Formats: sequence, structure tokens, C-alpha cells
Amino acid sequence: MNKPTVPQVEINRDQVKNILKYIDSSQTEPIKSSIFGQLGCECFYTRRMDQWIESFQGDVQAFLDRVNIQQASAYWERLEFTEDRKTLILTGRKVERCACALADYLQPPQSLCLYCCKRLQEELFGMLLGQKVAVCITESSLLGGERCSTTIHLVDG
Repeated sequence: MNKPTVPQVEINRDQVKNILKYIDSSQTEPIKSSIFGQLGCECFYTRRMDQWIESFQGDVQAFLDRVNIQQASAYWERLEFTEDRKTLILTGRKVERCACALADYLQPPQSLCLYCCKRLQEELFGMLLGQKVAVCITESSLLGGERCSTTIHLVDG
């Protein structure tokens, strides 16, 4: 006997956005950090950004050149190490809205920036640099800024 096929229903973006807003407005900071941080990690891997970073084969200068010389990034204007090479400063391009599809509506949850994007960048730059990093969001369109910029601190040990 054949099982009847059940039509697949597309994901409802409004439902996802509403649950993210609910989590952001109702949960403590540690819980928001955990949930939205995992969302950023999932974004990094499901979008196969790990494969993109691996394509640089550890050549950090090639990655920097892609941003600074080739101007190949739609979102980043500059990416430069401080003189002591312990911090990487990412200056974003001026934007009208957040690059994240989950933030594409009026008053998206700030946790998308504070935890999700932060974690995505920690995965990205940690993999690129081959060590643990701590990302600090210094300016973001979602938080009212003109651009999305971060400071990436290399973590010893």
C-alpha cells in the first residue's frame, strides 16, 4: 500500500520573524546570546561560508586584498590589522539596511546584530585566521548606524 504524499509547505517568513522578535523581547541576555549565537553559526555553515573561507587556504593577505584592493565586498569598505596585528578593524560600507534577510522588516530584533552577526563573524574570522577571535560590533545599521563595522580581537591561547 502506498503512503499518500503530503504537500510540502514553504516556510512562513513572518512566523520566523515573529518568533525571533518574541525570543528577543522575552528572554534573558544569556538565553538570547545562546539562541541567536547558534543562529549565526548555522547561517555561516548552511550558507557554506566555511568552504569560501577554506578557498583562501590560510592566505589572510589574499582575503585582505580582496576587500581593500579589489574592492570585491559589497558590505565591507576596509579590513585592516592594527600595528601590533592583534586586532582587525572592519569598516563597513554605508548601507540603507541590514544585509540579513531575517532583519528585513521594521524594527527587527537587535539580537540579530548583537549575537547572530557577531557569532557569524567569529566563525568567519576565526577560521580565516586559524585561531579564536572575539568580535565587537562597533556600528551597525540595525542599531541605528550608517554602516556595519566591527573590531575583531585575536584571542591568545
